Amino acid sequence: MKTFVQYGAGNIGRGFIAQLFSEASYFVHFIDVDPRVINALNTQKRYPVDIVSNNGNSEIWVENVDCINGLETGNVADAIANCDLMATAVGVNILPRIVPNIVAGFRKRIEIQNGKPLNIIICENLIDADKLLYKLMTEMLTDEEIIVFNEKVGLVEASVGRMVPQMTEEQKKDNLLRVCVERYCELPVDSEAFKGEIPSIPNLLPVAPFNFYIQRKLFIHNMGHAMTAYLGSILGCEFIWQAINNPVIKIITERAMTESAEALSKKFDIPLQSIKENIEDLLNRFGNVELGDTVQRVGKDTKRKLSANDRFSGAIKLCEEGGIAPVYIPIGIAAGLLFKYANDKGTEEVIKILNRDGIDSVIAEICELRGNNDLLKAYYLQLKSNTDLSIILNKAETYKLEQLKLIK
Repeated sequence: MKTFVQYGAGNIGRGFIAQLFSEASYFVHFIDVDPRVINALNTQKRYPVDIVSNNGNSEIWVENVDCINGLETGNVADAIANCDLMATAVGVNILPRIVPNIVAGFRKRIEIQNGKPLNIIICENLIDADKLLYKLMTEMLTDEEIIVFNEKVGLVEASVGRMVPQMTEEQKKDNLLRVCVERYCELPVDSEAFKGEIPSIPNLLPVAPFNFYIQRKLFIHNMGHAMTAYLGSILGCEFIWQAINNPVIKIITERAMTESAEALSKKFDIPLQSIKENIEDLLNRFGNVELGDTVQRVGKDTKRKLSANDRFSGAIKLCEEGGIAPVYIPIGIAAGLLFKYANDKGTEEVIKILNRDGIDSVIAEICELRGNNDLLKAYYLQLKSNTDLSIILNKAETYKLEQLKLIK
């Protein structure tokens, strides 16, 4: 049986990536540091996944799995040295911490003369995650090892679109490994990054140009998801489905996503209609009541989500590069500045800068948006003084009409 190493046994690792490879007859070695998860995976050798939708639920079992303690570098290295394929799903902030173990596995692979390529599928929410991982790894390698690395290691970016919320104790029922997921189960990966033969895995979709897919994920899916959360938070919504079912929130979110779609269509010469179909699908998926995804989970870590190249600021820059004036996307930043999440470092840091130095400092230091940001600031002041979102929508519509007149 072929073996697959899944670095990270969290919601995405268990609820998405491992499922694909287990169903393709791979034995899955998880790597994690949570003692409860490690023990449960090694005891049960399987775990349940609840697939939920507004049209009914089902349960599947992911079989042939175990877990290696990430603190045991020797065992981790052995698994990586001997595997057929591996993936990471640990979170952008954790990625640098696991690099020494991956490097140890690479070196062990050379030592045992495993001549097969090692393709690492990077399932992290970050554009150019492959470049980051390459930099982190090669900094630890000798010149001779880098030659082998460049020949044998493929750093493959992935676009993780499946939504997997944090599980409540009630959802876990009788099994702490249980994961609740939506039906969507496709994983686009960069076909041009593989070394050697691309594995044939159902629902693993090798695509090119991959930049389109990763930017679509970040600037449409992630941006629209966070927009829904931040606007929903202003209205006191607990769940994402509650927020997206508000007509005003849905209109603002859809129009913001469409601004990104227009920019992506222009940049990559992709038919706009096909991107709009993706938006329609996403809005329907946001409304999945059974998924129980919360506004707090989707909105947390505000600093990262408002940062220079992430979902909002990155989308604004994308639009501006394409000659498109973003009118609705800045509403997400304005709403994000009002988002609160207790004990979340990223959110608390944004609030601290905002209270100490004002919105201009947030725009300059976190968003890194240059030029005229009067519209964004007007949105923020309006939302701060009045939570009636219809006022913001009317303001945006008026400004959009003014932009169209200027174009004509």
